[in-house]
Amino acid sequence: MRIFVLIFFVCVTLCACYTPRYVYSPPTQNIPSVHKKNDLEFSSFYAVSVNAFKPKDNYNRVFVLHSAWAASNHFAIIFSESARWERNSGNDSYFSNDTSRLSYQQNYVEIGGGYFSSPKANPKMQVQIFGGAAFGSSKISDNYISNNITANKYHNSYVTKIFIQPALLYSPFKNFLTTLSSRFTAVIFTHIHSNYTANELDNYNLDSLTVSPVYFWEPAVSYTIGIKKLPIKFRIQGSISVLLNRRFVEHRSSNVSFGIVSDFSQKKKAKAASAKN
Repeated sequence: MRIFVLIFFVCVTLCACYTPRYVYSPPTQNIPSVHKKNDLEFSSFYAVSVNAFKPKDNYNRVFVLHSAWAASNHFAIIFSESARWERNSGNDSYFSNDTSRLSYQQNYVEIGGGYFSSPKANPKMQVQIFGGAAFGSSKISDNYISNNITANKYHNSYVTKIFIQPALLYSPFKNFLTTLSSRFTAVIFTHIHSNYTANELDNYNLDSLTVSPVYFWEPAVSYTIGIKKLPIKFRIQGSISVLLNRRFVEHRSSNVSFGIVSDFSQKKKAKAASAKN
């Protein structure tokens, strides 16, 4: 009986000293609302990850820029940039005794293209399927105390994300748009540099990142609201990240973003031209 109590105590102690090292966070997805050739859309977002265990001194800040251009009546190009800064400590999980304080920095550039249906088929509904890739870096800075000694660790890598993103857009009435997206992403980690020991890499689920890509399913829903006479619209998007691999990696499971959207269509240009004449 005593041996089982000892094993339980050791397990609890080890778990209580664990802070997750997040290697991935779901992005704010670029789901443009373009309808015909030469339509343009620009948007900017502030995003956060929802975490029920977030203490006061932890933060998660993301700034995102999106753009889209319709090269034809059925094909568009999308481009995005994002910068993420995070901090988490032991209180970021179920376990509150870890002395680690982790800082993150992630930067990505994303480019893609794909098909969108014409409003002539259904003026209230549009079908899209986009694909592309994102290129960037992930940096983890680890500052922790062990036996009253402060140690500084790091884990840096280049990251490539390849995705396919089907989406359905529905506008039941003017100045309101809801979208439902189902993105599938393959995340590839390369050029990893770290001063974690082999045992630490194993404990933090970092040792197998280069074995094969990590796959995620990322459904997202967004709502866009326009206000009459305002040149911009307001958009909110929520998404989750579901790991598809059997091997586990630490990742943020949700993303909520708030932003503004500005679009330039040929219809608006035609109205402006007729007004001048």
